[in-house]
Parts: sequence; C-alpha cells; structure tokens
Amino acid sequence: MQLYPALKARMGDWDYYIVKMRMKDVAIEVKFGSQVHNDFTLDEAIQRTIKESRVKKEIVTYLTRRPDRFFASLVVAAIGGSPSFFPVSISDDPQFGIFAGEEGIEDTFGLLRFSGTQSYYALDGQHRLKAIKTLLQPDDDQEWVEPPSGFENEEISVLMVLRPEDVDADKWLTSYRRLFSSLNRYAKPTDKDTNIIMDEDDTIAIITRRLISTHDFFMAEGRHIDSIKIQTKGRALSEGTSYFTSLQQLYYLNQILLTTPLRSNVGWGPDSDSEFVDIKQFIRYKPDDDYVDELYNELEQYWNALIEVIPELTTLKPSEARNHQADGTNGGVADNALFWPIGQEVMIRIARALLNKRLSDPTNPTLNQAKSAIKPLSKVDWNLHNVPWRGLLLVYASNTQKWTMRSEDRKNAMNVAEQLLRWITGIYPLDSRDEIELKQVWEARLGHLPDDDNTDEMWERIQGQCQISSD
Repeated sequence: MQLYPALKARMGDWDYYIVKMRMKDVAIEVKFGSQVHNDFTLDEAIQRTIKESRVKKEIVTYLTRRPDRFFASLVVAAIGGSPSFFPVSISDDPQFGIFAGEEGIEDTFGLLRFSGTQSYYALDGQHRLKAIKTLLQPDDDQEWVEPPSGFENEEISVLMVLRPEDVDADKWLTSYRRLFSSLNRYAKPTDKDTNIIMDEDDTIAIITRRLISTHDFFMAEGRHIDSIKIQTKGRALSEGTSYFTSLQQLYYLNQILLTTPLRSNVGWGPDSDSEFVDIKQFIRYKPDDDYVDELYNELEQYWNALIEVIPELTTLKPSEARNHQADGTNGGVADNALFWPIGQEVMIRIARALLNKRLSDPTNPTLNQAKSAIKPLSKVDWNLHNVPWRGLLLVYASNTQKWTMRSEDRKNAMNVAEQLLRWITGIYPLDSRDEIELKQVWEARLGHLPDDDNTDEMWERIQGQCQISSD
C-alpha cells in the first residue's frame, strides 16, 4: 500500500491530486510511457523521445551544481492500484472551526491511497524525470553521476491524474495523449527579453543589465519613454524611435565584445583551464562575483573607448539618424549604420578584431589602450548612403524610388561589409591581387542601385577611405 498526503483539485474534465514524493520514490516508481505500454506504433507511442544530451549537459549539471535547485511539479498519470481519496474535514478539529463551511476548504485535504499495484508515468516533465533517474537510478555505471548529499530525500510536488473508474483503458489513453500534447503545446517558454531581464546565472545578461542601469550612455535620463535608451521588447528597431539599440541586440553585442581569442580557444571563466569552452555552457552557471565584476569592467572599457573614438554615437540622435531616405544633403542628418542592428554588429565585430590585433593583452585593456586599438574606426564613414554601405546594406528599390535595408542575402552582404572594413581599418592590408578579388566579391554582392551610380567610382571612394585610415 502507498499513502500520500494530498490536495484534491479539478480543472476542466480532470480531477487530480497534488501530492509530494521523495526523489528516490520518483526515481523508482515513475516510469516513461514506453515502459508502461511497450508499444511504439503511432497510436500508442505517447512519450516523446528523451533528449539525452539535454538531460546530462543541462539538467543533471543544474541539479548537482546548484544548492538553490528547484523543479516545477511533475504531471503524472496513475493507472491501476485502486486509488481511494480519504478527505479530512477541518470542521472535526475545533481550532479550525472558524473556517468550517468556507467554499473550497471542506473535502480538499486528505490522503490518497494506492494498493501498490499501480503504475505511474510522466505526462509532463520527462526530461526532469530522466535527470532524477540518472542521479538515483542510472541505467549503467557509465551514466552514473554522484548526486548532491541528501538529494534522494528531497521532495518534489507531483500533480497526479487518475483514470476514472467508468472510463475504459482505450478512452483513457486517448485522453492522456490529448492532455500530454496540450501540456507541451501551450507551455510557451519565456521570450528572450524576459530571459535577459530575469536571468541570474547568465553572466552576459547580468552585466548587460548593469550597463543599462549604471552607464551614462545606456541608462535612462528620466521616467519618460523618450528618455529610455534601450528598447526592451523585440530586436528590430523602427525609424524615428529614440532607442540606441534593443536589449537583445545589446546582449549580443556585449557577447561579441567579450569573446577574446583566449576565451574562444581555451574557454570562459576565471581560470585558464576553464571547463566552459562553449559560451552556451558558461552562461548557464554564474561564476563568483569577482569574475562577474572583472568582465563588467572589461566591457565598460570597450564601450567607453567606442563612445570616445566614434563621436557620432553621442552627437547624433537615433530618432534622426534612423531614416533610410535621409542622405545627409542640405546639412541634414543622414541615415547612419551605427543606429541600425545590422551596422552595429559590423561595427562591434571590427572593434573586436582591432582589439585582438592591436592589444598586447586583449583581456585586460586600459581605456587608453582600448581607444588606441580601435582608433581606425573614427575614420569610417557611417553614412549608409555612402560606401562601403551603399548598395551593400542599403539598397534602392527602383519601383518605389526609395531606399530600404537589405533583407535578401543579408548575411553574405554583411560578411562583405566586414571584409571591406577590415581592409579600411588596416586589420587586413591587401596587395593588388587581393584587392581585385575583394572588388569582384563586392560587386557580386551589390544590390539595387540608382541608374546613375557607377561602381568603379564607388570603389575608388572605398580605396580613398583606406588611404585616409592609414594616414
């Protein structure tokens, strides 16, 4: 016989019970659908395939590393075992007499009893279940990972769904499949903006939030929407808005800035032999506060250097500098690459390449060293209507006679823009043969241009930028 303290609840057509189980009991008692039914046809194979890599690399690591570990409830179906619920009436206890008759109280608390012949299997939470089993009931010695001390007696809440006595097995299985698919279909993950705002383990998210909260360039000047520098919903930016960039884009740019050659090749973390070779692994587990501070201080130096070296970042207003039809004639503000995500990414990638090439220690720069390293960026023409951007990132639609940001073949166009800037800023000097090849690549990627644009003249202007930058 098995006995659980339980809360009885109902939603839709489902009666279910909220019980608690020890981890060791979950590992032993709760099975996967395939184990219960032993049938893998489309009609009967109701358990989705377990992603072993996710279980071992993510969930098991989370359980073993985090003393503040916590799981949401498992949803478990119980078959057989002659379940019986014995309600406990609070009116029987004088100290609870004042609550007697309250709606939703009576017959809610009680004991759920099974005969011991029942089978449990997961409706929702199979990856969490697999992680618990990996720690406490591994399939073999190779799978075994030492669990945290006392983990077997830690408790998890289980939402237990029972098969009604008047429903036969086939109908129950159909209902189960429907519930299983609903739980997974409508369990929508949090969006990227929310993750960046809330995550307390992702170091890049933590220092991105700190940058927005404390750095003069990024923090809001007041409590009005037009004073906010960072857009916190969605990644794309619209013309006329006052944001410098979006939260998602700033997170991405910060990650690029901090990706030094050492971290790319050896790993992320405070030690040279860091186990986190991959940034995706590193952001799952927060390092000590000293290392978070170290990364933030490094990132702050990069942004301080960029702001001082590229004056347009502070002298132009994003609301005026994001307008595809503005070419800067008649003294107006031109559409500027620095205020569009596509141009910001190219800028930051070139900045990182300059830091790699010109810093003696790319992971520990002073402000003056960082400024000196990225100084060639001050000579770049960021006007999207001029080369190297014209026709590459900003293209002309002859049918509407309007300029628009490139969407077709954008990634390849960005790669060419990056190659051109590496040449312009002196990262990769070109000999005559290399220059001819780059021109051919550039011409092949050019999008629509006005009829009177001459590509040879445009190329000469790119060459002129290279000469200015080398002076």
